[in-house]
Amino acid sequence: MKNKISDLLRIVIFTLLVNLLFLILIKTNPDAMLRNSLFLMYTPMVAHILTRLITRDKATVSELLLPANLRGNVKYYILSVVIPFVMFIISTIIVIMYYSDGYNIKDCPISENKFDFIITILMVLGNSFFMFYTCIGEEYGWRAYLTPKLENLMPEPFALIVSGIIWGMWHAPLIKDYGHNFGTGYKFFPYSAYIAMCISCIFLGAFLTWLTKKTKSIYPSAIAHTAINSINIMDFFIARKTAEKISSAGQEGFNYGCLLMSGTVVIGAVFFVMLCIESRKKKFLTEQE
Repeated sequence: MKNKISDLLRIVIFTLLVNLLFLILIKTNPDAMLRNSLFLMYTPMVAHILTRLITRDKATVSELLLPANLRGNVKYYILSVVIPFVMFIISTIIVIMYYSDGYNIKDCPISENKFDFIITILMVLGNSFFMFYTCIGEEYGWRAYLTPKLENLMPEPFALIVSGIIWGMWHAPLIKDYGHNFGTGYKFFPYSAYIAMCISCIFLGAFLTWLTKKTKSIYPSAIAHTAINSINIMDFFIARKTAEKISSAGQEGFNYGCLLMSGTVVIGAVFFVMLCIESRKKKFLTEQE
């Protein structure tokens, strides 16, 4: 009971710190922070470290998920970039179905720019592996600290949901003041975007948590997060007439933002279920012992 109270206190402290640090940075110099979002993305890591120092929460190197653990886990590192592409492909298909009456790939930019498409793919792959540090700040807060602490207090499905909501609402200042991901001027602004962002973060968090659990390392999730932020291949497959229909403003902007996240939700839901099944099996085996 005492350990659970300690973990609850640490979760509260972490959540307060991660949001306070974010608000201080964004309010101090919004233009600079938006141009150099790396500072904002490192607030979860800083909150993780500060929470451990404040609460004297000690951990070993392996518990901190710092080793890369490449042996036997290379396939997960590969999946960390392959699965984001699958997510993006699903989102692209859904966008095309939503906006297009008919579809002909000959009407799309890829028919004339195959070389540019290949170069873009290679750049995304390279960027994901060599620029993972851009997202490790977030992952070292959400996946290396918040989610494990929540799992000490509640069943894994609920931990994933609560973690996703906290992560999603961390974006609230960007959504409200800068139209992050969804624009502005849509129905129930900004609350509908808060809900959409939290749903996306719950299911994306499930995938990233799965990678972290399988490798016992924070790096695959950081690579995957970087890949998700870097992939921009949809324009190659959208017909010019369809592109003219797409808007980033008003209700249409919100709809488009949700469509872009649809692949993440679809694939993330699969990993959410997988984690729940694995959690139940682990609980069953523990009870049998």
